[in-house]
Amino acid sequence: MGPVLIIGCGYLGRVVARRCQRLGVPVVLTTRSEERAKRLANEFGPVVHRLDLAQADAAAHLQALGLHAQRALVLLTPGALMDEAGGMAPLQHLCAGLATLPRLTRAVLSSSTAVYGDRAGQTVNADSPCAAVSPRERRLLEIETHWLGSQGRRVVRLAGLYGPERVIGESGLRRGQAVDGDPDGWLNLIHIQDAASLVLRCLTDHAGVASIELGSDGAPVVRRTYYEFLAARLGCRPPAFSGQPAVRGGASRRCDPRLTIERTGWRPMYRDFRLGLAAELPTPIPR
Repeated sequence: MGPVLIIGCGYLGRVVARRCQRLGVPVVLTTRSEERAKRLANEFGPVVHRLDLAQADAAAHLQALGLHAQRALVLLTPGALMDEAGGMAPLQHLCAGLATLPRLTRAVLSSSTAVYGDRAGQTVNADSPCAAVSPRERRLLEIETHWLGSQGRRVVRLAGLYGPERVIGESGLRRGQAVDGDPDGWLNLIHIQDAASLVLRCLTDHAGVASIELGSDGAPVVRRTYYEFLAARLGCRPPAFSGQPAVRGGASRRCDPRLTIERTGWRPMYRDFRLGLAAELPTPIPR
């Protein structure tokens, strides 16, 4: 695989960049934040650049940064791709800049399984129709639709990311906070290392990869079960539930990655949240 341009290098981007470097694949990393750019530069050196897609000269800046890139990976939040009024200027600047890169053959956008909406616990896979209802879900779907309008573009819809320094729900349990959301609703998760391996697979020219793929560990878990296990692992009190809807991630559905596994040859290393949490919290604390 040739040089990779990672646009929006945050939690997932750092893991992907490290993997690329271990494979000897050159990377160029961008971030909008000056503070994050300094932290990334401490690890990756001069390949780190600031890029704000909301700026009028963003496409030209991107053209200069990606002159030698053969692959591009976009790991940006909806807020970074649409302006405050819901306009598409940042996304348009991104697509315009990528269109000028002479060596670029493949570009992958990281999205979310939120676009499938609430399915009352029913199962969805990569080819399931979307049921976007909330403003965030509709923004995600609009971004995906615009993105896929160009040749060589792919989307990877990822379940809830967790891993080192980011265990979902940990900080709240440690503070004794009640958990929002339906205790009997379904959660879908993917370890950061598995997400990285999937997006890298989708950056390749593997013939089986479709324009839209789904990344999850394939073991959906009921919210109550997840938080009870996590609390025991942390040595915290059993979780209490607030009865309030979750601000984000409250939709109940079960994500099935088997179709993506069949098409891409990718397979998650952490096939269950218990395995993933054991890796991040290896020694349970006695209660």
